[in-house]
Amino acid sequence: MTGQGNREAVQHRLSPIASAVALMIFSAGLSAQAQAQQAPAADGGDLKLETVVVSANRRIEKLEDVPASITVLGEEDIKRNNVREFVDIVNLSPALSISVGTQVGTNSINMRGIGTTSNNLGIEGDIAVIVDDLPYAQAQQAFKDMSDVSRVEVLKGPQSTLFGKSAIAGAVVITTKPIGSGPMQGRVSLFNTSDHEYRVATSLSGRLSDDVGLRLFASKTNFPGLLHNLTNDSMQNGSGGRSFIAKLQWKINNDLDVLISPHFDHSLSTGNTAAITSIGPGVGYLYNKNYTALSNTEVLRGIHVSPFNREIRNDSPSGLESTDRGIGLRINYAFPEGSPLAGHVLTSISSVDNNLSNDFRDNDNIDLISTYYQVDASGKPSGIAAKAEINGTTDSKTSTQELRLVSPDDGPFRYLAGLWIARNSVDRGYYRGNPFVKETSFTNYYTTSSALNHAIYGNANWDFAPKQSLSAGLRFNRETNDYMFNTIDSLLSSAPNNIHTGYNYYDAPQHKENATTGKLAYSYHFTPDVMAYGSASTGSKGVAYDMTSGANNTNVFAHLPLAQEKATSFELGFKANLWNNRATLNAAVYQTRFRDYQTSATERFSDGSQASVLYSIPALQTRGFEIDGTALLTRALMVKSSVAYTRATILDWNQGPCYSGATDCNVPNVLVPGAFVRDASGGSMPNAAKWKMTLGGEYTMPLGSLPYVAAINMQMRAQTPVTGAISQDPSLNRPGYGIVDLGASLSDNKGKYKLSVGFKNLFDHHYASGNIGSFLNFKQTSGPDIKSYGWQPARDAFRYATIRLDVAF
Repeated sequence: MTGQGNREAVQHRLSPIASAVALMIFSAGLSAQAQAQQAPAADGGDLKLETVVVSANRRIEKLEDVPASITVLGEEDIKRNNVREFVDIVNLSPALSISVGTQVGTNSINMRGIGTTSNNLGIEGDIAVIVDDLPYAQAQQAFKDMSDVSRVEVLKGPQSTLFGKSAIAGAVVITTKPIGSGPMQGRVSLFNTSDHEYRVATSLSGRLSDDVGLRLFASKTNFPGLLHNLTNDSMQNGSGGRSFIAKLQWKINNDLDVLISPHFDHSLSTGNTAAITSIGPGVGYLYNKNYTALSNTEVLRGIHVSPFNREIRNDSPSGLESTDRGIGLRINYAFPEGSPLAGHVLTSISSVDNNLSNDFRDNDNIDLISTYYQVDASGKPSGIAAKAEINGTTDSKTSTQELRLVSPDDGPFRYLAGLWIARNSVDRGYYRGNPFVKETSFTNYYTTSSALNHAIYGNANWDFAPKQSLSAGLRFNRETNDYMFNTIDSLLSSAPNNIHTGYNYYDAPQHKENATTGKLAYSYHFTPDVMAYGSASTGSKGVAYDMTSGANNTNVFAHLPLAQEKATSFELGFKANLWNNRATLNAAVYQTRFRDYQTSATERFSDGSQASVLYSIPALQTRGFEIDGTALLTRALMVKSSVAYTRATILDWNQGPCYSGATDCNVPNVLVPGAFVRDASGGSMPNAAKWKMTLGGEYTMPLGSLPYVAAINMQMRAQTPVTGAISQDPSLNRPGYGIVDLGASLSDNKGKYKLSVGFKNLFDHHYASGNIGSFLNFKQTSGPDIKSYGWQPARDAFRYATIRLDVAF
């Protein structure tokens, strides 16, 4: 069976599940309405959902009062669904997705189908991730343990006005657990799975005195992985690490308090390795020039090639190891009564952070190092073997300072104003292959990029009539960029002998650019709990430089930096808190257009070589609708569901990259004379499923006179097929899937103990987080290459059991 055939088979197998989920969501909505209107008398008392609050406007407000589409995961959602890493948040929010690259460090976060589809660290992410008011400098910092999290807010659409330039497509705002208000209390959480993942976390939190509070959190985690490396009998595509977070709060007086919050994370992710799933028909061999020829039997010895194979053979490790150290300082000053600004709060937030990472990869996906030989001066093999591997280091330093003045929460007119300054620098060193082996495409470079940002912003809400409100915001940003690329050495793959390019240094002129973004929203409150709104917003992201391939810095590619990326968005929404706070309903329809979208793609040059090239796509668009709801059907049963329809498309890109097998590469390449590209206009954005759906519920049962409560919970999610790459290569497309998780818990009435068990992927439906087209190409004596395909299984692509114990003391 071919790789494409495998994908079609899986898609056919899972499509009934997606249909079933859609039907259940629809049925649940009808059931919620019927049962909420006729509450059983036996329940007695008032049944109410917890009030959901958000900080989307940099002040705490009820969700239904904010004119924006927001998904909120509270502490109970996080516990019930065992949210451990960022991918678990994605699984609970249909607006989010993750694009998996060839390395963990190049994974990206997408919102409504739009994210940074690039393996280039010089391009900022389109989705900002903010933890306790402090932003991550790079998306890769989010792909680690979610430590001590209390609430997650997924803010959809451009959020540049309040959250800066890297929030052009949206923001994920994470709030960690606060310091306890009572005496010091400890908690321990133990987690284990049937596929050998473990997590241990402990915290100590409370008041040391009336004026001083302290919270300490530490964790250690490890998951060996899903792929078995036969070469050294190890597991691959796992993750783990250790974290430490501290919070020390000192209330100096009634008007002034200080919070200091240092953190430390060390993580190791051993992805994104692919396992071979199919080989096309024919008899061929893998070879490099005239040095050696290896049959697929030799290359894949012991590997049982199958649609869901988990066996690999690598002689070099693949993964990302990173260490993150930082500290934040927040000072709040509440202006006292009698002062001109009585009731206002002035907040200063300062931070420094250093993220040091090392990414490494087996670059040929085999373990036979005899494929590559060092050569002598004449280009003949010397008999000395060399591995094909990649190793890179990234040193990212960030410092921020923010001053924010917030008006009182009451009154018809509320506002905030702020000043922001941030400096971010990225130093990147990269080493690929062996300097004596032409076939490893050897290159060695060092590059730096830095940005200094100054911004002033403001936001205001005005209740100008009893049922009508206006919300407006504006931000002015000034960015200064510096950039340098130094190719220390490289070996030309197209040269007949072992010829090196040597030293090449490029220092870009300092770049300065301004950007202004804003938002405007009108809302009408039918009742205090039912609101409709319309909004418009703009976003802007800074210029981009190349930190992957020196090819972008030659005279041929004199197009750097890439221009600022811009976005314009319109949204209509409806929010309701229904049936005496027993149900909520949120719906939104939107359209967002992006101009000069920044990306990179592999370019094939006229001499046969290839390199990663930066592009500005003239126009993209995403449009669709989202609906989510929660219903407390009875005192014991709560149901949550959500559905998102997304159409993220490329409107205009006539310089799209060619891919292997493309028959329409006939557009002249404006960057490389004599070479050709293809018109990719009308294509779909990668990993943008047209439909995504979730359905979850929990049923709690008091156990009579026993001091315990039992609960059963279920979570279902499904999505339709996705395009695998922005190049539109059909061999990288992935089918849809449906996943069901089931769990149960037992806890005491005092909240001291809770034991939870569950099954992830209950029906064992296998699916991929990333596909590899043309995994290995085997040559035939005559005729076309024999292509093989591979896959990167998702964390829960195979069924496994979980057990968790939470203890408070």
